[in-house]
Amino acid sequence: MAFEEKTIDSQLIYKGPVFNIRKYKVTATGNQVTYRDVVEHSGGAVIVAVKDNGNVLLVRQFRKPVERVMVELPAGKRDPGEDPETTAIRELKEETGYTAGSIRFLTAIHTSVGYSTELLYIYLCKDLTPGETNFDSTEDLDLMELSADEALEKVMSGEITDSKTVVGLLFARQAGEI
Repeated sequence: MAFEEKTIDSQLIYKGPVFNIRKYKVTATGNQVTYRDVVEHSGGAVIVAVKDNGNVLLVRQFRKPVERVMVELPAGKRDPGEDPETTAIRELKEETGYTAGSIRFLTAIHTSVGYSTELLYIYLCKDLTPGETNFDSTEDLDLMELSADEALEKVMSGEITDSKTVVGLLFARQAGEI
């Protein structure tokens, strides 16, 4: 069995500042015609920022889709033409004020393959130097610092449910970095 769908047509149905939505007309299994709505997203970078004392930097912010404050790793959307490592460096500075003396790629994840093209690149940042934050004008963040064990306990207890944060922390632990 061939696991693919052939695109017959596509139409941009929404163009926004964060993502676009495209409706695809496709032939699926058995040559049946069906439609797929796809969120087109430029992707982004996630930062596991580890201080010299082993603590991890996280941010707290209200997230409208889930109507609550979430605890997350610093992260952000890629600018057009920007490579993911540059995004990670920029977002670390914007959201935490820190710059990293070392940065290492950990992994990349597709956030929701059923409807989105978003691909996030997760980086480990160490040798941190504090500085001033540079939030986007619409961002309202609180910086927090937890021991690696505390952060992982919050993952395992279900207190931290943000997928990029769960994956980033677990990958960093598996790599022996936290």
